[in-house]
Amino acid sequence: MGNWFACHLNSFCLPRAFLRKVLEIEYIRAVVLKKEDEPSLHDDWVSAVDGSCPRFILTGCYDNLGRVWKAAGECTHILEGHSGAINSVSVVNSEGTDSVAVATASKDETLRLWKFDTEEHSYQPSKIRAFKILRGHNASVQSVAAEASGSMICSGSWDCTINLWRTNVSDTEGDLVSIKKRKVKNKVEESQLEGEALSTLVGHTQCVSSVCWPEPNTIYSASWDHSVRRWDVETGKDLSNIFCGKPLNCLHVGGEGSALIAAGGSDPILRIWDPTKTRNFCSYLSVLFI
Repeated sequence: MGNWFACHLNSFCLPRAFLRKVLEIEYIRAVVLKKEDEPSLHDDWVSAVDGSCPRFILTGCYDNLGRVWKAAGECTHILEGHSGAINSVSVVNSEGTDSVAVATASKDETLRLWKFDTEEHSYQPSKIRAFKILRGHNASVQSVAAEASGSMICSGSWDCTINLWRTNVSDTEGDLVSIKKRKVKNKVEESQLEGEALSTLVGHTQCVSSVCWPEPNTIYSASWDHSVRRWDVETGKDLSNIFCGKPLNCLHVGGEGSALIAAGGSDPILRIWDPTKTRNFCSYLSVLFI
């Protein structure tokens, strides 16, 4: 057995009058702790984060607001309009242009679509309103995910359903319900479109806690009914499902070329499935955290 010390070598050897000419030492290099970046403060619990775009980070909060952060502590945009806490956020389309679209899902039973310019410079965060409000769920919307092209999003809700929505603002797509204008201090605010769901996927029997859209025609969902389900977007059919015996809270699925499915639930276990291993789509590895 050796001795452990965290000091200068002379301070350790001289008081002990070591007579050996050779002293075997195993050491661990000291590492300077990384300085913490300036905090990005919110007014309540931070409930959702999306950092998939390298130009900014999108967050959702229990103060009913979404925020866009260009750097640590630097908020560039505040997304106003929800009347309930934001549960989930998603970058919809951020490629090829300075203008990006994002989606938020809220306890107020709606989703909202927003556009902003990532290169806009201001000394104060710009407050923006959604250009489109999506209504159709009958309970809190827990999760939102975007299809890779950005033309559609899907949402999971406490009402046990998954809704599919178009993200464009064209009135030729058949999902336009109304155009609203509001007067605030005698000024007419920008019009807000209202959209209805393109289709609804039914099958879960409890809250749909998480949705993921890794491939153009395939959506995955996790639920408090203990299941992960795979859906065909065109037909709306439940193609396969996994039952794990615990309510599930979060889900992630590899995109094209990566078939692994990971889910976390109401126990200290991360469940990982590889659907390519067996035909019955229920072979999984459990990772226990203690």
